[in-house]
Amino acid sequence: MTDNAALASELRLAVHRLTRTLRNQRPVDGLSLSQLSALVTIWREGPLRAGDVAAREGVKPPSATRVLAALEALGLISRGPDPTDGRQVTLAVTPAGSARIDEDIKARDAWLAQRLSVLGDDDRQLLERAVAVLKQLAEQ
Repeated sequence: MTDNAALASELRLAVHRLTRTLRNQRPVDGLSLSQLSALVTIWREGPLRAGDVAAREGVKPPSATRVLAALEALGLISRGPDPTDGRQVTLAVTPAGSARIDEDIKARDAWLAQRLSVLGDDDRQLLERAVAVLKQLAEQ
């Protein structure tokens, strides 16, 4: 019988290592992980107010403001009027920001696809089944 605590520890460590390695496969363009994370949050959920970005990223508003200002200066996000409150602005990803995200995803997927290509069929099939289980764990 599997020890759930031991399995949890091994799974957490493996996922952490894979995530860290995947982070290192992104294009080298000067974007920090905080900037990339905020950009992706706006891309997935936006347009968003700066305070909403800060809350979703789990950072204080002044930290989010610095990150967002840098993304705007790089032309990756733009400001626009908030449709529900004229005193507020919302942030949206620009076409350049979308292209940057696509580049990042492609680089990481290419690295992972190359790594998967050296595995045998049994291991790839096992990973296919594991993906479904990982998705289930993430949704609970």
